[in-house]
Amino acid sequence: MRVTRSWLLALSSWLLAATCALTGTCQAGENTGDAFLYLPPKIVDRVVFYHSFEKGVKQPEINTLGAKLTAAENPPAEGLTDAGYQTGSGKAAKKGGFVLQTAALNVSKPLTVMFWWRLDEPMTETTGFNVVALRGKGWISNFVAGKGPWCGLKEPTYCFQNYNFPGMENCNDVWGGRVWIEPNVWHHAALTVSGAADIRIYWDGHVRTRHAPKGRLFKEGEISSAELGTSGNGPAMTLDEVLVLDRALSADEIAAYITAVQQLAAVRFPVARER
Repeated sequence: MRVTRSWLLALSSWLLAATCALTGTCQAGENTGDAFLYLPPKIVDRVVFYHSFEKGVKQPEINTLGAKLTAAENPPAEGLTDAGYQTGSGKAAKKGGFVLQTAALNVSKPLTVMFWWRLDEPMTETTGFNVVALRGKGWISNFVAGKGPWCGLKEPTYCFQNYNFPGMENCNDVWGGRVWIEPNVWHHAALTVSGAADIRIYWDGHVRTRHAPKGRLFKEGEISSAELGTSGNGPAMTLDEVLVLDRALSADEIAAYITAVQQLAAVRFPVARER
């Protein structure tokens, strides 16, 4: 992504707001991003769910969705920005994905679900894992399926499904290409829905899927949960900085967010934080 003057000004504003929040030096009326150091001021007012895992797996910082959380009480894991949530690794940890349950996940209106993730175990040719899935009367899902009898796959493959919604044509896209993720490397995933019909999946800021369901538009009440990361089967995975917004972010906005978070995390912002 080309770094422009406007992008640098936006990053500067974000850093200023975060510094104010950290030091408590802001005056009344100043936008501090509600003291959430890794949320850009430009989008913080559209965030309806935010979980940094700093306070434990069951305590998100923002939850105006009223979402019920389902996750294993695993030992704290090293996250991208500080603490993270690990879906399971070793004898002390339980396998389990991270699930938000709420009817407020409305795909008939603009929506973004995004988060950081890494694999904590090496892949093999048969490795498969869930990345993100919205479930209810049907499901919208992005996952990796390993080599095996399912769909006759010959290698770990990027997959997308929009499936089982009454009146919609099913989509089972298993032609997304080979996937090989090295362990302990952070990646970003985002799922957006806009116009009740335009689904996009981004990996590391790049569009991997764009799908417009045939037959009808999405309706309110068709999605009741969001499942992030692997559960039950698959390699251990660590999640961090989970965000849900009541707006469909653009490709440029997602790319700018990724770049800024990477730069802040690289300097362990806030610099005074001890790990």
